[in-house]
Amino acid sequence: MGISHLRNIIVCFFLFSILVSKGSSLFDPTTVQVQNDIEGDQVLLKIHCKSLDDDLGEHALNFGNEWDWQFRVGFGTTYFWCDYRWYDNRDQRWYQGSHEVYKATLSGFKAKYYVFCHSKCVWSARRDGLYLYRRDKREMWEKRYTWDP
Repeated sequence: MGISHLRNIIVCFFLFSILVSKGSSLFDPTTVQVQNDIEGDQVLLKIHCKSLDDDLGEHALNFGNEWDWQFRVGFGTTYFWCDYRWYDNRDQRWYQGSHEVYKATLSGFKAKYYVFCHSKCVWSARRDGLYLYRRDKREMWEKRYTWDP
């Protein structure tokens, strides 16, 4: 084994040690949280979330309640979406939607939503649509989807 090969091994080991010691989010679990912020007369939000591998079941959230789950990202393979539905007592009609809530891509190595929300993606269901809390530059809520009537 040559000196340059040994040096490469030492450099790789050193870089890996730094990455792990810094608590890199690459190895940390990711959390997705959905909260019911639909104001109205006891609006019940029903959500059913799935990934390519797992069915997380249906959950019913009263106003002000939230539900979350954790997972480890598999780059290029992690994908979660949720089906939503809720009844508007004011308008006497159902609203619904099926929306992506987390997707890991191979472009740029990091997951698509990592840039927006780091290791915790928070979604807020509101009367006019679904909002994502942006933890990147803006630190604000951004409307990402509207409801299908």
